Amino acid sequence: MERINRSDYIALVGSLLGKGEAVVLTGHRRAGKSCLLELLAAELSDKGNVIYIDMENPENAELETFRELSERIKGSVAEGSRNFVLIDEVQEVAEFEKALRYWVKQDGVDVVVTGSNAAMLSSDIANSFAGRYHRVHVSSLDYQEFLLFYGLEDTDHAFSLYLRWGGLPFLYRIPLEDERTRTEYLGSIYDTIFVKDIVRRRNVRNVSLLDNLARFVADNSGKVFSANSIAKYLKGGSMAVSANTVAEYMDALCDTYMIDRVKRYDIKGRSVFEQQDKYYFEDLGLRNYLCRGNRSLDLEKVLEGAVYLKLRRSGYEVYVGQLSGKEIDFVARRGDELIYVQVALQVTGEETYEREFGNLKLIKDNYPKYVVTMDPHVGLIHDSGIVACTARDFLLKVLKTR
Repeated sequence: MERINRSDYIALVGSLLGKGEAVVLTGHRRAGKSCLLELLAAELSDKGNVIYIDMENPENAELETFRELSERIKGSVAEGSRNFVLIDEVQEVAEFEKALRYWVKQDGVDVVVTGSNAAMLSSDIANSFAGRYHRVHVSSLDYQEFLLFYGLEDTDHAFSLYLRWGGLPFLYRIPLEDERTRTEYLGSIYDTIFVKDIVRRRNVRNVSLLDNLARFVADNSGKVFSANSIAKYLKGGSMAVSANTVAEYMDALCDTYMIDRVKRYDIKGRSVFEQQDKYYFEDLGLRNYLCRGNRSLDLEKVLEGAVYLKLRRSGYEVYVGQLSGKEIDFVARRGDELIYVQVALQVTGEETYEREFGNLKLIKDNYPKYVVTMDPHVGLIHDSGIVACTARDFLLKVLKTR
């Protein structure tokens, strides 16, 4: 099967090899981690001995413990050669980190693994590796990659397709006109994440509550809320549940990498709030699948989600800004860089214009400030050094992948 190379990820992983540290590829299911690992295996095949273990292959079902995994690696290591140990969905092996901790210390051995659960980065694992690992988060396709995979030119129609279907890489193999099969595929991915990565792994009892929470987040993507506010909302709908249970289940959803929790940031005080976060889906298609039937009302939410995903894809840490009671959609930091971003469908109305531009004007530092919109004439606006641009230009030209 043909594989389309996501070259920036391959280059990044390649730059991290040979340093005596494990490379951990994280991300939700079907975001493209396995494909990247296969592409990496092909690229490394002429540089040494590749040991590739796919833990979702039934042939590897007997590798249940770290000892069995370590023995498999030991039996495949080539003496006198550089060895590349590549393991897909390594979290399927109990205490896998004990095996990796040993092999990452061996001369001439590089270790790259993938995982679909945030348990991959628990404090126990971080302590086990004692800082000897790099995390590379693999996202769904951004808009630029979407165009590449589908062989499309940048147009309003292509952008609308991206906002609708999102960036799960395999979807490009299903014809765009086959909406039923595409929707069924999204549903199958959600079901797999829901059942395998949450219900079974966490032994969840209240499955209905968990599903309702996922759909609540999808419908309220980009809104600020807390576990307490969700519990009150559910109680109003005749589903009595404690805030602690809501918080536990929200953590479970975020641990799959399907949903991101975004903290609020006090711009003046340069501090992070510990309550009332925003949540965004890591794939627009999965979010839209859960909200199907009401998408025509949600374009601004989806657009905001697309901007958030591009910021993350470009290597930024992303927060929701707060300043003098006003909200800045995104405060994004990458090393010494800092940018502020407001997202709106249109900025033609006086009230909308004042909200989007006025909030940014309150920020008195000289870091770049952007208003991102679907308005095709926004480039004619020049106000206080704020850069106004269309969403397509922002995603393709303004933001550069790390």
